[in-house]
Amino acid sequence: MTNFSLRFTMVSLFQDMPTTRTEYIHGANFRSESSGHSTRACIVNRDLGYSFQLEPGRRVYSASRLSRTSKPQSIESEKSGRIIHDHTDTIDTGERKEIFGYVARRILTSNRQTSDSQVLTESECDGWYIDPPAAWLNIYPPPPAGIFYRLSISSTHKSAQRDDYKFTETGRRETGFIMRITRTHRSFSRDEAGNARVHESIHREEVSEFSETPLAPDLFVPPRDFKRVPQLADSAGQRLAYRLWLRWKMWEDSLSLPHRIARFNAP
Repeated sequence: MTNFSLRFTMVSLFQDMPTTRTEYIHGANFRSESSGHSTRACIVNRDLGYSFQLEPGRRVYSASRLSRTSKPQSIESEKSGRIIHDHTDTIDTGERKEIFGYVARRILTSNRQTSDSQVLTESECDGWYIDPPAAWLNIYPPPPAGIFYRLSISSTHKSAQRDDYKFTETGRRETGFIMRITRTHRSFSRDEAGNARVHESIHREEVSEFSETPLAPDLFVPPRDFKRVPQLADSAGQRLAYRLWLRWKMWEDSLSLPHRIARFNAP
């Protein structure tokens, strides 16, 4: 895999809640930092075979080995008998503009889900896209042609049922990198009295920083002065057996992980 790099910051506004996310990609390695109540960083270092969770405020981190990708398990469930029709319409407006030195195209996408002639959900996306950067494709390759969604059911109840979906689309599906987008989503339902209810939400995203300048390897490992802990504070409620297992894995890794990180950082 070629070691292309990418760094971008995405500013999001969902209803009245703003958030900021900065992502870094170098080869097969990935780092994400999000702002909020507690700033955290998540690192996936496939070269080392580890993921790291960092808490900069306390200067601590947790580490876990990456598991090998396994074949997803099928979940047995009865069919509900309901068929949901999902249609997506994509329109290239022909509008173009330069964003961070890249040519972006304006694409309008609408989606509607219906069942028995009743509208369940509607959504519209007004977005500006560029061709995917090489580093982005390292982590997020385009989906195979003809694959629209991955559907799954997770339930502990034996009575869980699944709907059947039928997908159609018009226009050429957009698979570019989002630079700016506004998503409007509406869901339709009825209350116990039979009155129609509509819930609408609006989500805006815009890239505020964008660079393909090569990134330093030390971005993808914990800083040397950070202390490793079995788990971060929000995981303290885990069962005792699991906490003991984490401490055992941490001790097991302590014999080799620091040396592997040092070699990774070596020029």
